[in-house]
Amino acid sequence: MTATATTFRFGSCELDEARRSLTVRGRELKLQPRVFDLLCYLVRHRERVVTKDELLEALWPRAIVVDNALQRLVSLARNALAEAGLADVVRTYPRHGYRFCLESALAEAAPAPPDSRLAAARAALERRDWGAACEAFAAADAQAPLAGEDIEIWGRAAICGGQGPSAVAALERLVAERSSAGDALSAARATLLLVQIRIDQRQGAIARGLLQRASRWLDGRADTVERGHHAWMSARMALAGGDAEAAIAHADEACRIGRLRHDADVECLGLTYRGHGLMSRGDVAEGFAQHDEAAAMIRLGGVCPWAAGWSLCSILYAARYRSDWLRAAQFAQAYEEWSRASSMPSFPGTCQLHRAAVLNVQGELEQAAAEVRAAAQLIAQAAPWAEGDAYCVLGDIQLSVGDLEDAEASYRQAHALGWNPQPGLARLHLMTGRAAEAQRGLERALDTPDFTLRERRTQLLCLLVHAAVASGDVARAREAMSLLDGGARRLDNESLTAMLSAAEAELALADGDTRLAALKLRRAIRDWREVGSPVGEVEARLRLVECLLDEGDAPAAELEMHVVQSALAIAARAHRHRIAALRARLTTATG
Repeated sequence: MTATATTFRFGSCELDEARRSLTVRGRELKLQPRVFDLLCYLVRHRERVVTKDELLEALWPRAIVVDNALQRLVSLARNALAEAGLADVVRTYPRHGYRFCLESALAEAAPAPPDSRLAAARAALERRDWGAACEAFAAADAQAPLAGEDIEIWGRAAICGGQGPSAVAALERLVAERSSAGDALSAARATLLLVQIRIDQRQGAIARGLLQRASRWLDGRADTVERGHHAWMSARMALAGGDAEAAIAHADEACRIGRLRHDADVECLGLTYRGHGLMSRGDVAEGFAQHDEAAAMIRLGGVCPWAAGWSLCSILYAARYRSDWLRAAQFAQAYEEWSRASSMPSFPGTCQLHRAAVLNVQGELEQAAAEVRAAAQLIAQAAPWAEGDAYCVLGDIQLSVGDLEDAEASYRQAHALGWNPQPGLARLHLMTGRAAEAQRGLERALDTPDFTLRERRTQLLCLLVHAAVASGDVARAREAMSLLDGGARRLDNESLTAMLSAAEAELALADGDTRLAALKLRRAIRDWREVGSPVGEVEARLRLVECLLDEGDAPAAELEMHVVQSALAIAARAHRHRIAALRARLTTATG
């Protein structure tokens, strides 16, 4: 490394403190102010490991910040350095801190024969070490421009490893070269890789323009494999825009081309997005059938690792967002088995996030927390569009263990990152006696034209019944129930049936019919047990205890409390104050 005044040079990078700029091969990268400050601090103190506390004080003096804020800055810094093949120059030292490793930077700067770099990249690809492959490709390309085939392979590896930005410049160069040479199919392939990278980086406008440009190159080539990839990506974009019919049409085209060309990747991805489109339209059972077929294709072989990982992760997402926790648990296990068998890591963090949500519902709270924290760093770098979702899942886990203040901070951070924190935030408000606030938040969520909220409409309406009853607005609770009865209800799994039964119990209690309420709550308990969710079961049992005490049936209430405090003790921690109050009522009732 060399330094002049406040300028540091390492590898192909130049970090200029005075100008507050980071350039890679002469091209300036846009950095958030605190990301730049973090890099400068680590470079200035590169001779040692800098502790987390020291960095927090340096970057946020005398301020309290949310969990993972520092980790997110480190991820963004690595993401920027990845464009120079130096993502690993900022090293993590568990339980100690971070260090800018001069040796790594010098090693990257040292010349090496291009052929050896390519050999190292291909060897890393063989063992599915996407990070090492991307670094080797970047180093080889810096010495001598790579061939088009190698750039395409690099782009795919970068997508798999969550390092898409590292390949952008090379892919853009390849598009320009192939377009000038009249090789439309090759230009389209490279452009479609850029589409995926831009979508994952929350750059939807750029992605749409690239997708349209790829379509121009594919004019007159209706049945090519490239057209099939264009079709499934178009389905993904249509879904994001809320156009289910267009998504289905594009996915049908991908399936047709995949079958015609015997391309399992295109067909599998087409089936996956056809399933999403059908579910968005309301054809849930048919949509899940498409996902089942896609999963069967993967298990039977023939689907390449990146397409298989993408599809399985997307299928798991669909089950999670429709609260089909039995199905989500099955696909979480299937993904884990496939990941081990194919030596594929998490893809790229989002699947860990979905699995953490499943573990939370199942009451495996410590493991769930570990999963979501492991996913957070990958998501910040590879899939920033999902970073807010990670905070929502973390908030749900914190809510399950009774860390209410931390849960609220997580939901607020999710909102700050552009993700709607419902229905978790409404559950928190109900648990803390803020029913009117819960109701307002749910009403806003139901009016928001957001794809992820549309997927959870049944959950939102069921919870709105609870919030409206608790805030004394029984008329609005009945309206919400009528919307469930009138078509919004999609009771295709036990979790949603349990939620509806609990909502019906609230209305029965509002009418003074404790017997009907108890009947509905017992139905909810049975469904939650079928799902294997102690978290849901605890809430239903505690409400049943309150009903039984209101009816004067203390012995039956005692039996329910015994289950809560024995078999469901871990999941009951979040309700410790409520349990203490119910225990006091039981003591009074039994004299």
